[in-house]
Amino acid sequence: MTIHLPSVVEKQLRDLAKKQNRDIAELIEDAVRQYLEAAAITDVNPSQVAETQAKLLSELPPISKWDAEDA
Repeated sequence: MTIHLPSVVEKQLRDLAKKQNRDIAELIEDAVRQYLEAAAITDVNPSQVAETQAKLLSELPPISKWDAEDA
């Protein structure tokens, strides 16, 4: 696969690889992997968010139990 980057970004990647004493290909692979992982986490639709919130709420104890424990 070939990825074309602006020369400024390429220079930043090369400088970072040199600073970290890493191979440029390894650095780029890590950067792309981290980007994709972050995108996968935030790439949800609203129905998934609501469903997850409902599941989490059902796992919490009722508020009355919290009050009783604080007393």
